[in-house]
Amino acid sequence: MLDTGLLIIRLVIGFIMIGHACKKLFGWFGGEGVSGTAEFFGAIGLKPARALAVCAGLAELIGGFLFGVGLWIIVGAILLMLPMVVAVAKVHADKGLWNLNGGFEYNLVMIGSLLGVALAGAGAYSLDALI
Repeated sequence: MLDTGLLIIRLVIGFIMIGHACKKLFGWFGGEGVSGTAEFFGAIGLKPARALAVCAGLAELIGGFLFGVGLWIIVGAILLMLPMVVAVAKVHADKGLWNLNGGFEYNLVMIGSLLGVALAGAGAYSLDALI
């Protein structure tokens, strides 16, 4: 059952993060696309905003795919943790823990889950195990 549990966690996180990437890169799912993401990044002091918006979107897209399919699980987890850490530092930290107040609760759950799976390994139902 451990391998099934790891598969479920990987797929859920992978698909959610691919969705976040599509919001940033393509404007799908109600997102703002690269231009809107760059505008937000600039407003919170991230420069060069457009390049960082593309980098964040690509990190979430590539990391979400790698994590979801269980390929290079540590690389995938790191790619997904980087934007989460930046989001905590630049947007959520001063609002406290709870998401209801704009805090970093969601980010902390994601970072903990990513780190936990990366340390445990992708499991038997993964491309890492297949290779």
